[in-house]
Amino acid sequence: MKKILKFSLVVAAVLTAMNVSASEKDFSLDVKKGEGKTVTFALNESNKVELSIYDLDNKLIHTENVNSKGSINRTYDLKALPEGTYFLVAESDTKIAKYEISVIGKTAVLASSPVSEVYKPVFTNKNGLVSLSIFNLYKNPVSIKIYNQADEEVYTSPVLVDQNVEKVFDIKNLPYEKYTFVMTYGDKVFMETVSAKK
Repeated sequence: MKKILKFSLVVAAVLTAMNVSASEKDFSLDVKKGEGKTVTFALNESNKVELSIYDLDNKLIHTENVNSKGSINRTYDLKALPEGTYFLVAESDTKIAKYEISVIGKTAVLASSPVSEVYKPVFTNKNGLVSLSIFNLYKNPVSIKIYNQADEEVYTSPVLVDQNVEKVFDIKNLPYEKYTFVMTYGDKVFMETVSAKK
């Protein structure tokens, strides 16, 4: 626990942010050259991104929220971490990207390509007519379930493996006011509660 606290303090001390240009697109991550046990990267075209570092057992080591309408540069000093594999997870309103960090000896290397990248589902609800769109980049199996307010399952989709999953649900004449959609794909579970009377 002391190592985690110490690491968080070290990370907080070395973080630098720089706003460069404005953009409304989703983020991309560019790895810069780090020295020793530091990793440096830039988040481009970001608005609001949560950055987290996890160990191999999925234990949270550090997290922060960054806001910008341009580029954000970050440097993490990983001296407090023992050798091993870690993951940097960048999450925006539209996607979650996971990058591997290898700490070996006196060096740390951040992979330039994500280990996984999952786009979040997009909902529109017009008077109980709910449109669901999922950009399934890697064609992972997608499962969609709908539950009513009594926690009863009212819909289960067959397993879908399309790159673009688009469904429309008419829930306006169903007996309950609210329904929860549960979408599972890419090792992630997304939940959204919508009103049938909206």
